[in-house]
This record gives sequence, structure tokens and C-alpha cells, in this order.
Amino acid sequence: MYSPDAFNFVKYEMVFLTIILIVIFISIVFLKKYTKFLNRFSVMLISFICIIISSLNLIMLGYVADELNYVDTVNSYIFIAIIGFSVLNSAFAYKNQ
Repeated sequence: MYSPDAFNFVKYEMVFLTIILIVIFISIVFLKKYTKFLNRFSVMLISFICIIISSLNLIMLGYVADELNYVDTVNSYIFIAIIGFSVLNSAFAYKNQ
């Protein structure tokens, strides 16, 4: 029913969320005049959505890992990176407004 391939799919999704947050971080910090659509509300909303999606994926991945007796710490580190970039993006968006 479960397979270790599910870990790869979740890892791809979490890397995608990390890439989204990195692009927002770069656009807030370096491309200030091109970020008219990135106001404080939109940055905080995108960060909140990314944290919620990645935390739910991490919880479900924990259940699957428990069933398969599988250890995968990469997704936990990616989750910490998502939280870090979300906090940084929110702080820079708040500072710029």
C-alpha cells in the first residue's frame, strides 16, 4: 500500500515550496522596484500557506514512515528551511512597507 517512492514525491513538493519562498526572498531583497504585487499581506499569506502545506505533508510523512519503519531526515531539514524563509520574507516585507 505504501512505498518509499512517496517520500520522493513529498520531497519534490517541499523543494518546490522552498523554491517559491526563495524566489520571493530574492524579489523582496534585490528587486524592490519590480515587486508591486508583493505587498505585506500577499507575502505573509504565501508564507502561511507554504508553512501549512509543508507541515501537513511532514505529519502525513511521519505516519507513512512509521508504517514502513523508514527514516528520512531530509524532509525535516527542508521544513526548517521553509519556516526560516517564511519568517525572513515576512520580516523583510514588514520592514519594506
